[in-house]
Amino acid sequence: MNNTSSPHGGKTQPRWVRWYLGTVEWTAILATAVLLIVAVTQVFFRFVLDNSLSWTEELMRYLMAWTAFIGCGVAYSRGEMLGMRFIIDAAPKPVRTVVDITSRLAIIGFLSVTAWYGAQFALRTADDQAIALEISMVWIHSAVAVGSLLLAFHVLFHRLFHVATQPEGHAQLQEPSL
Repeated sequence: MNNTSSPHGGKTQPRWVRWYLGTVEWTAILATAVLLIVAVTQVFFRFVLDNSLSWTEELMRYLMAWTAFIGCGVAYSRGEMLGMRFIIDAAPKPVRTVVDITSRLAIIGFLSVTAWYGAQFALRTADDQAIALEISMVWIHSAVAVGSLLLAFHVLFHRLFHVATQPEGHAQLQEPSL
């Protein structure tokens, strides 16, 4: 297994973790680009050609949901999620360790339940069709299950492989040590 150094604490990331993170990041970027293109197309057709397209608003709504769920994991791995750690950071290291592990387990548990019920809901709506796009709603509603699982993986990877990355131009992230 080929490992490279992480920007944090000398820990290493396996190649498959780097591949996964890169794939998820580029998927979020591509989805955002498609969202922008569809939005510009919608505005052009509606206000310039005075002929609104029937499918653009629906596609943008569903694509926005998928992009948010995918992007949430990316934001977590980059350390860009909102966190109020001032009380925890002031605590002794053993307390921080217990709180960090307990909170991550609670987050993973919550996301697992959300993924389970999201999948159940998606399967129940498999016979329903999106009005303008005429695709099964299972593809839209599965964003909850897929996004929850992806975020759970990010939470797990964050501790196991220290995957937090630092966007260029940002201050160094302060990572609690276990």
